[in-house]
Amino acid sequence: MPIKFGEIHDTYAGVISEPDFVLYDGDTCLLVEVKSGNNIEERHIRQMRRCNELTIDGVEDELEAADVQEKTPYDGSVRTIDRCIVYQDIDKEWVGNCRNEWENCRERLEELEEEAAVLTQDFGGKLRRVAGEFKSGRLQNRFDEGVELPENPKEEFVLTENMDKEILAIAICGIWGEQSIGHEIPVMVNVNQIRDYFSPTFNVPPDRVNRVLYYLQEIGACDHVEDLTYEFSRDHISEMLQIMQTVRREPVEDVLEDVDEDHIPDEHQATLDMVSEEGIADGGDKDDTDEDDNDDEEGSHEEDSDGEEGNPDESNQG
Repeated sequence: MPIKFGEIHDTYAGVISEPDFVLYDGDTCLLVEVKSGNNIEERHIRQMRRCNELTIDGVEDELEAADVQEKTPYDGSVRTIDRCIVYQDIDKEWVGNCRNEWENCRERLEELEEEAAVLTQDFGGKLRRVAGEFKSGRLQNRFDEGVELPENPKEEFVLTENMDKEILAIAICGIWGEQSIGHEIPVMVNVNQIRDYFSPTFNVPPDRVNRVLYYLQEIGACDHVEDLTYEFSRDHISEMLQIMQTVRREPVEDVLEDVDEDHIPDEHQATLDMVSEEGIADGGDKDDTDEDDNDDEEGSHEEDSDGEEGNPDESNQG
């Protein structure tokens, strides 16, 4: 399960580090930076130096703040902090040329090696170490052998812990939007289908999905069909593929604040209508005897039902 862990603020060392992601197995915390291309920049060295300056106490505090003990099988204790940087276009031959032929490159490579293990990745090949070293002998051996990589990596979208509307927008475009690219007929999806897709791991509030779908229509990434149903088609390819840049530039609520709220479908009423239609389809022709038998029960359940009403958002905040 993804855990909010975007920044490591180590008050003991006075260091703030922002690795691309963190891997933790109950013993080792591996801080990872991923870069495209093969150009070693000064800022890459600074990034890995900050990772290298972190203390075990500082990292354990951040693991505790991220509720690792509650959300994983691990207790949050750390024995080793390791770090690596992965370049897409670096391999053994490139490292050899950098070390032996390109003077400026050699200096930067040697500085980087002092701070981190340097890995290369190539699709259909291996994720492996080509320079520098891990502190952990286990990781050193593992990445010397290399980890097999598929030629076409599986693309998977997972909601993060806080389920920001912008993250949900990216996920919806990545799942249903991508499906539409391969079909001539538009792909239709409604609020309930999206909620079902992410359950039971995440109980996404219907109002959040509803507002995100309307936002996607506003930026041209989909069309509104009716009630809580929207469609994605090839006509929206450009907007769907640029969704990450768009949500950074135009957050969901910034766009929706200029929209008349009456124009956004009422997710509560529309959901009731959808449930009602399903009930009719499943057997709305109940005989009168059954209805009479239930008349006496309605009053006894009414008070309980009122007492259980609540905001669907409340259980998902945290």
